[in-house]
Amino acid sequence: MEKEIQKYKVLFDKLKGNNHFYRLGKLFQTSNNNYFYDMGTGKIFQLSEPTYRLLDKIFDEDDYEIAINSLAMSDIDILKSSAEIVDAINNENILKAPEIKEFRGPHNEALEYYLCNQMSQLTLEVTEACNLRCRYCIYNESHNDFHGYTNKMMSFDTAKKAIDYAFPRTGENFYVAFYGGEPLLNYELIHKCIEYTNSIVGNKNHGFSLTTNATLITKEIAEYFAKNDVVVLVSLDGPEDIHNENRIFCDGTGSFATTIRGLKFLIEAYGKEKSLTNIFISMVTSGRNIEEKYDKIQEFFDQNNWIPEGISVNTSYVSYGRNEEEYELIGCKKEKEYAKNINNDPLLHWSIAHGYGKENQALFSNSHIERLLHIIHRRDLSNEPMTQYYFNGCCVPGSRRLHINVDGMFLPCERVGKVPFIGNVDSGFDVEAIKKYYVHDFMKAAVPVCKNCWVAHLCTSCYIDCFDENGIHMEYRHNGCKYIRYMLEQSLKLYHEILETNPEALRKLNNIVMV
Repeated sequence: MEKEIQKYKVLFDKLKGNNHFYRLGKLFQTSNNNYFYDMGTGKIFQLSEPTYRLLDKIFDEDDYEIAINSLAMSDIDILKSSAEIVDAINNENILKAPEIKEFRGPHNEALEYYLCNQMSQLTLEVTEACNLRCRYCIYNESHNDFHGYTNKMMSFDTAKKAIDYAFPRTGENFYVAFYGGEPLLNYELIHKCIEYTNSIVGNKNHGFSLTTNATLITKEIAEYFAKNDVVVLVSLDGPEDIHNENRIFCDGTGSFATTIRGLKFLIEAYGKEKSLTNIFISMVTSGRNIEEKYDKIQEFFDQNNWIPEGISVNTSYVSYGRNEEEYELIGCKKEKEYAKNINNDPLLHWSIAHGYGKENQALFSNSHIERLLHIIHRRDLSNEPMTQYYFNGCCVPGSRRLHINVDGMFLPCERVGKVPFIGNVDSGFDVEAIKKYYVHDFMKAAVPVCKNCWVAHLCTSCYIDCFDENGIHMEYRHNGCKYIRYMLEQSLKLYHEILETNPEALRKLNNIVMV
């Protein structure tokens, strides 16, 4: 018996190497079963109760010998479970994920090709002005990453230079997005940009999108957008009392009535069928009694029949800006306590409680949940451990999205705050800046952290929380990484709960295209 135990100890010590067991995968449970997600291959295995307990203890203690000595299991059960794990190691190649030493991909293998040939979306920040003063907005003085409101408007000269620069570098599709502030304060420029783009693209697939609070939408604007197939993202936080908590005009009055008026104009202009593909609602949830608010929001959608059933609602939580946090190992006590807090993603837990996955529920949160499940559904799978690690959820800066601010400066996308610029409309891309900040500096700072993490092949973390205006600042990202691990663990659990009880509900994930 002792000889067998020693044999397994040598094997598990070799698997661990100089790293940690918990980087190799994630154990999780549904109501009925125990599972293990293997990071190296992407495979997910159902485990017997004793084998789950053993592997969980090995990951928890980060040591095979300590684990078996602290488990209330018989030697026979320990040997049997150890043998099951070793059998999977030999036949399924689990627990063999190579160490992360670098990230690969077009960022460092084909950067200039992507910048010159594979651009997809150009986002124009047409104004820094806004007619609202949303309490949680990054432009508000109370926000940690306060930007400040200005009256700056992008000129058509700047916008034209941006379009002329981007269009020849696009692949099969070319999309122009309008952003703010409130972009409709510069509607004249938006109109000019749409007309100009239509005149130069020829037969290339192209389209337009707009993020707006909808208070300035008129019947004429809605009809023009419908005519040009513009995708419109409308900021609406729910029924009047909830929406008006934060989305207010400069004089403090709520914007709900005018937002609803604009949304109705859009739905009338687009019609029901086209509204489902071209109109999205952007909802920010915050404050106390959050589940009670979700009930009210659901009731709002159920009772307002003029809103097409199935309209996509993109939900998010209030961003309080970037905050420094020290890096802590994944298996530490603090992270375990964090993982027990359902308030990390209350909408996920509300949705489960209201029947998501068990019935064909028309919940306003469906899009939010399906985005999470889609990460698990479309994960990479391999019989052998995957040898390359990619840049987390980081797109090629300036290729997938190129954001142009009102002054014509290039940024990786509209979601980042104060980060190093990557060029401008007069001189084009600063390739060396992209290589320095978003490839070499990022990789140097991220690899020491990511090499300990089991979500390396699932990670959605991007550049958004990694920089300040001077360059890499990884301490901003650690809290976000903790949330991503929590979110992915919950997604694994929910996906397999549905797989066990209502697998047909997962079929719709085959038709989802994430952009």
